Amino acid sequence: MTLLNVSLLVSFAFFLGAGQILLKMGVFIAQAQAQAISPNVWTFGIRLIQTWQFWAAILLCGSLVLLWAWILTVVPLTKAYPFVVLAFIFAAIMEFFFSEHHYQQNSSLAAPLSQLG
Repeated sequence: MTLLNVSLLVSFAFFLGAGQILLKMGVFIAQAQAQAISPNVWTFGIRLIQTWQFWAAILLCGSLVLLWAWILTVVPLTKAYPFVVLAFIFAAIMEFFFSEHHYQQNSSLAAPLSQLG
C-alpha cells in the first residue's frame, strides 16, 4: 500500500468522524428546539432538517461514500477496512473538543479493542 493510499484512508476516517460530530451537533440543536415547542418526532425532524450541521453532515458523508467507493478500486477491502476504526478514535477526540458530552472512561478501551478484532 502506498503512502498516498494510507493518507487517503486516514483522511477518510478523519472526515467520517467529523461527519458524526456534525450530525450529533445538529441533533442536539434540533432536540433543544423541539423540546421548547412540542416534544414529538415530527417537530424534532422538522427542526433537524433546518440545521446547517445536519446538511453539512449529509453532504460530507455522501461525499465520503463516493470516496470510499473509489478507494476500494485501488486498495483491497481487507487492507482498507481496518482504517475505518480510526473514525471512532477521531470522533472521540473531536467530541472531547466540540461537545459537552464527553466519552466515558470505558469508551477509551473500545477503539483499541475494535482495532484488534
